Amino acid sequence: MLSRLSANFQHHIAHIPECTESMQVRHLDSLSFVDSGLSCDTFNIIHIHNGAELTEDELQKALQHFHAQASDYCIWITKEGLGAKTKELFAQAGIEQQASEVGMVLDLSEYVLRANEKHPNIQIVENSSSLAEYANVIAANWTPPDQNVLSFYQNSADAWLDPANKMILLVYYAEGQAVSAVELCPSDEATIGLYGFATLEAYRGRGIGTALMTYSLNLAKQLGYKNAILQATEDGIGIYKKMGFKEVTTFYEYA
Repeated sequence: MLSRLSANFQHHIAHIPECTESMQVRHLDSLSFVDSGLSCDTFNIIHIHNGAELTEDELQKALQHFHAQASDYCIWITKEGLGAKTKELFAQAGIEQQASEVGMVLDLSEYVLRANEKHPNIQIVENSSSLAEYANVIAANWTPPDQNVLSFYQNSADAWLDPANKMILLVYYAEGQAVSAVELCPSDEATIGLYGFATLEAYRGRGIGTALMTYSLNLAKQLGYKNAILQATEDGIGIYKKMGFKEVTTFYEYA
């Protein structure tokens, strides 16, 4: 299951950029890195998928790519890959841990579909207008709203809206306004990841997040996926456990 988590995260960060002309993705033996074309550590990501085999040369190639452009970036690695050698390479490069999230999995065969009176307020993004509304919700995670987020979704709009890419973006509408959003990212026929849950501050505490979660899981099961995965902050672990998610690993963010 750890490999599925890693592969899904890789697909989440890299698939849309690989389909977007203005963005770059490079794959080395132990890591991949994504350059969104923006100076933004939300979308410029180095993913170390084999920390045990990571070399100084590989790490420096990725770091120098972003340093040459003076672009912000971040690094993600699981606890299993964060051995003594990797920690030493990070220390030598002046890289420090910034955050961590728990990788969790839900066996959808054990998940029972849930009804919620708020589900009719949720729509799948299918056009540029609703994609822009989705982006506005995500950008509002920052104060003021992060313009790089808006630029990212605008620049990659064609890839997001191409059904062949099988990416699903959901938006919750309240009072005619997009107020909550989430990305569903399938990486194989059995596995779908849930990323970027966000609700505008003024609409939190109304059960909107729960409705969006249950709608997402219902949809995932109805589409035939066997496992739903996500990365939870410390505040969300208890909520996800009540829904049946189990802890598998920890993802660490470095910068």
